[in-house]
Amino acid sequence: MTLKLLTARLVMAVVVPVILVTATLYPIFQAHLDARLDTTISTANAKIEAGERSLKREINASINHLLATAEMPLLKRYLNGVGVAQSPSQEEMEQFTAAQLHTLLDTLLPHYVRYTQFSLIGLDGRELLRVGHDPLGQAEHHVAAIFFREATALAPRDLYISPPRRHLPHKSGHAVGIPVMDITTPVFDTDGTRKGVLRFTLDWQYLAADIQQNLVMNAWGHPFMVDAEGTWLLTEKKGPLSFGGNFATDSPEVWEALKLRLRGETAVGNRLVIFSAYDARTYHYQSLAGMVASQPGRDPWQLGVIIDKPSLGELLAEDITPLLITLLLYVLSITFGVFWAISHHRQQSLRHRTQRLSHEAHQYARDVRDLYENAPCGYHSLDSDGRVVKINRTELNWLGYSAAEVIDKRLYRDFITPETRQAFDTAFQGVLGPDQEGSAECELLTRSGARLPVIIQATAYIAAHGFVHSRAMVFDLSERKEMEETLARQAMTDPLTGLGNRRFLQDQAAMEIARARRSGVPLSLIAIDLDHFKRINDEYGHDVGDLVLQAFARTAKEQLREGDVLCRMGGEEFAVLLPDTTQRAALQVAERLRKALETSPVEVDHDLSTGGQLKYTASLGVTMVMAEESSLKPAIKRADRGLYVAKEQGRNKVNWQNDTVD
Repeated sequence: MTLKLLTARLVMAVVVPVILVTATLYPIFQAHLDARLDTTISTANAKIEAGERSLKREINASINHLLATAEMPLLKRYLNGVGVAQSPSQEEMEQFTAAQLHTLLDTLLPHYVRYTQFSLIGLDGRELLRVGHDPLGQAEHHVAAIFFREATALAPRDLYISPPRRHLPHKSGHAVGIPVMDITTPVFDTDGTRKGVLRFTLDWQYLAADIQQNLVMNAWGHPFMVDAEGTWLLTEKKGPLSFGGNFATDSPEVWEALKLRLRGETAVGNRLVIFSAYDARTYHYQSLAGMVASQPGRDPWQLGVIIDKPSLGELLAEDITPLLITLLLYVLSITFGVFWAISHHRQQSLRHRTQRLSHEAHQYARDVRDLYENAPCGYHSLDSDGRVVKINRTELNWLGYSAAEVIDKRLYRDFITPETRQAFDTAFQGVLGPDQEGSAECELLTRSGARLPVIIQATAYIAAHGFVHSRAMVFDLSERKEMEETLARQAMTDPLTGLGNRRFLQDQAAMEIARARRSGVPLSLIAIDLDHFKRINDEYGHDVGDLVLQAFARTAKEQLREGDVLCRMGGEEFAVLLPDTTQRAALQVAERLRKALETSPVEVDHDLSTGGQLKYTASLGVTMVMAEESSLKPAIKRADRGLYVAKEQGRNKVNWQNDTVD
C-alpha cells in the first residue's frame, strides 16, 4: 500500500509540474503569438492602404493626362480636317499640324514612363496617329475592339478603362507580351464634332510593381491583387500565380471570402485574409473625368495580403533560446516535484493516522454544521404530521423566530399564507406518498407580518421502518418577483414620458369595455396629435422634441381625473380613455386639455427661442366606445378620423366623431 502511494505521488510530482509550467508558459507564448499577429495585421493594413493610395494616384494621374491631352488646341485643330474634303493648301496645313502633334506627343512620352503608346483613332476604327512602341508598324484597325466601341459612345470628358491585358509588340520588337492597360476617351474638334477616340496605353507592369512594392510583407504575408472575375493582376512572380492566372480556381476558399464584402479581414483556415476593394468607376474624385466606364464584370478589384498565422513551433524555430529555457524549466520543476513527493511521503508516514483522522472528522462535522446553519437557502425537516423537527438559522432569520419557539412546537404550514397553503399541502402529501418528493411555490408569513415568496423542494428520508422525516430546501424568490414586476411595468410604460404605452392602453381598454358593458356606463376616447411636431424636431432638434413630449405628459395628467387612462401611442400621438364619461363631458375634457396645452409653453434654452419658451398646440379627436364593440380598435379609428378633421380645420381644434368606420 505504501509503495503504491509513493508511486502515485511520484507520478503526480511529474504530471503536476509539467501542467503548471505549461499553464504558465502557454499564455506567455500565446500572447507573443497574438502580439506578432496583431503587428503583422497592422503592418498589412498600412501596406494595403499605401498600395490603394498608389493605385488611386496613378490611375487618377493617367486620367488627368488623357483628358488634358484630349482638350489640347493643337489636337482639336488637327481633328478639324479629319474626314473633311480639303484643298491642297489645307491638306498641307493638316500634315503640318499632324507633324506638330506627333512631335509633341513623342516629346511627352519619355517624360511619362508609365505609358507605352499614345494613339489617335478615327471614327472608322483606323489609327490616325500613333506614338510609342512600334511606331512605324502597320496601322491597326480597332473597329471591333471593345475599348473603341465603348469610347465612341461616351460623352465629352467621360472615359473607358480596359482591364489589364497582354500586349504582344514590345519596344524591342520581340513578342514577349508585356501587361498593359488602355484608357480611352472620345475627342472632338473645335466645333464640338466627334472625330474619334484618344487612347493612352499604360505599362501595367510599371504600375503593378509599385503597388506590389507597397504590399510586400515578411515571410508570413503574401500580397495579392485580383479583379472581380478572380484574374490575378500582379506581375512579379512572388505569389502563387503569374499575371492573368485564375485566382478563383487556385484559391477557392479565399476567393469566396473576398466576394462576401468589399473591405475588412476574414479567417480562412489557418490563414487571415486582409483586403480592400478599388473601383476606378467610383474612385476618380481627384481627376477631371465625368463618368468612368469599364468592361462589365471586371470591377471592383481586390488588393490585399494573405497572412499565414504563426504557430508555436515556428516561433520556437526562429530562436532556440526560448526552447532551451522552456526545457530547463520543465527539468527543474520535475526535479523539485520528485524531491517534494519523496520528502512529503516520508513525513506523512511518521504522523499518527488516528489523530489526523480524528481531527479531520471533527473539522468536517463543524464545516457541515456551519454550512447547514448559514446556507444561502433555508433548510428544514418535518415529521409525518408536518411539525418542524429541524430548521436552519437562515430560515429562522427569515421568519423572525428562534429555534426554541419553532422546533417540535409549530406546524410548518402555520408559516404559510392562507392563499398558498393549498399548494404547500399538495406538495407535502407528495413527499408522504409513493413519489417521496414534492415542490411548491408559496409565501411565508413572517413574525412582523411581511410576506416572503419562496419555492420549497422536499424529499422524504426513509429508514427500514418507514418514513422518518422530510428534508426540504427553501429558496427566497423576492429578487426574482421584483424583477418580474419591474419587467412587467417596463413592458407597459413609455420610457420617455412615463405614460402607459399602446399595450397598456389595450389591457386597460379590455377591462373598461367589459365594465362598461356590465354596468351600462358610457366610455369615451380622445385621440391627440401634437401640431407641427416634425417642424419642432427639424428646427430645434430631437432633444427639444423630447422636452415637448414630456411637458405634454405633465400638463395632460394635471387636466385628467385619477381614473382616466393617458397613454402614448407612438411618436407625437397620444390617447385618453375616459371611463364613465358622456359625449358632453368628453368634449369638455378635450377642450380643457386643448386650452391648457395652448397656454403652457415649454421651457427651453434662450438661444433656441425668444424668452426661453416654446409654444405648441394639439389637435384632438373625440368619440364614444360603442357597447357592441369588443375592442378599442373601431373607436381609435373614429377618434383618429376626428383628429385629422381637426387638423384640416386649421389645427388646435377638437372634433367629435361617432360615425362607424369601415
